[in-house]
Amino acid sequence: MEPKKIVDRIPDNASASQIPQPGPQPFSRRASRGQSSILLAILLPSLVGTIALGVDISVFYFNWAKLQRAADAAALAGAAYLPDNTAGATSAANNYAALNSIAGSEIVLNQIAADNSSMTVEFSRNVPYYFAKVLGLSSGQVVARATAGVQTAGAARGVIPIGIQYDTAYTIGQQLTLNTGVGPGNWDPLALGGSGAAVYGDNIVNGYQGLMHVGDMVPTETGVMAGPTRTSFNARIAAGVALYPSGTFSEHSLNDPRVVVAPMVDFAGINGKSEVPVNGFAVLWLSSVANSGQAITAYFIQQTVPGSEPGSGGSNFGAYRAVLTD
Repeated sequence: MEPKKIVDRIPDNASASQIPQPGPQPFSRRASRGQSSILLAILLPSLVGTIALGVDISVFYFNWAKLQRAADAAALAGAAYLPDNTAGATSAANNYAALNSIAGSEIVLNQIAADNSSMTVEFSRNVPYYFAKVLGLSSGQVVARATAGVQTAGAARGVIPIGIQYDTAYTIGQQLTLNTGVGPGNWDPLALGGSGAAVYGDNIVNGYQGLMHVGDMVPTETGVMAGPTRTSFNARIAAGVALYPSGTFSEHSLNDPRVVVAPMVDFAGINGKSEVPVNGFAVLWLSSVANSGQAITAYFIQQTVPGSEPGSGGSNFGAYRAVLTD
């Protein structure tokens, strides 16, 4: 008798999960693994090289950014001494380079323009590669360059409450006398941020803290104001002597209290309490104050003014702002 065949039948209404699936193909899987290994062996050197190059480029960029910040700071520090004190400009740029961990051998350029209105610094550093040595690269050169120049101040903080007639011809180093009378009831003082002896005296000692712009209209302070003029200016001069005993109008620290910023105004036509327009700013070196308080002796100088802003309006009377130009 013929053996009975057992046949697996799939019901007509069977779901996909009930249908037997083909078994694994061992040979195909082994072949795939072999191909992947070959491909990895081919690509591995390129992958390692790419990762290594990425790491070293990051180190390279880090050093460049550090040098560029140092170059910007050094150029600005040096330009702050322009246009008069070129020796101070060079020294300041070198000092700021050292403060930012720039070695002397890394300073490629520290140069002042022929017109003394700007200075350029350039730093260079060899940065060693680490991982990229497997590709035959040992180091790369990082270069950073910055130029800073001086522009006429169009706005300033810390000005003293003494105005100077703008249309009188002045030269750098010229001596002048302030608070001698400019019109009926007016002797040069200005009422900045309020009137009265206390406000006036504080503005002399500390400078008016508001931002004054070329084109502003400022009120005059009527009266001689002899007492606060004498007391406050003498206090400022004494502070400068104490801090910088060797300072002179031609060679001094930028923050010597004897350096003051005065608004150049137009006193024409004033009579009693008036308003005068600001036409620019001058930098003065305080020398002395008469006992009467009505004669302040000062010298015209030119330098940058902390807290000032460059501006295109107004005339240049020796007050500047240092700015990065490149």
